[in-house]
Amino acid sequence: MKLPTREPEAPEINLTPLIDVVFLMLVFFIITTTFSERDALDVTLPTAETAEPMETAPVEIVIDAAGAIQVDGETVAGGAAALRRVLTEARRGRPADARQVLIRADHRVPHGQVLTVMDQAGRNGFTEVGIATTGTDDGS
Repeated sequence: MKLPTREPEAPEINLTPLIDVVFLMLVFFIITTTFSERDALDVTLPTAETAEPMETAPVEIVIDAAGAIQVDGETVAGGAAALRRVLTEARRGRPADARQVLIRADHRVPHGQVLTVMDQAGRNGFTEVGIATTGTDDGS
């Protein structure tokens, strides 16, 4: 007796469990990923597209690429104590409500040095700090 032969069925893969596993892995990686800032970012600052001018003439602090500091054209030598003294003198020559300081720091100046200048300005009663920037190079 001859048995009838069936045609072989084409193999098929059920994708539902595969999609479930991929979705679970995606959720796992999203939840366990930590977002931390990297020190290796290559950032060139400062540039800005918009800027608001200050209302009154602020005390101007300039920090060049070498880290030398000038307050209203007067060179400051001697660290934080000397900066505090010069800022106190600059504050005396202004009206009592003048609390603005403008920092013009080269983009290569370490952030810590700019932060030290901002801290000393805050200790001398300057409550409005402006950071001078340049426009973007792309013209937009």
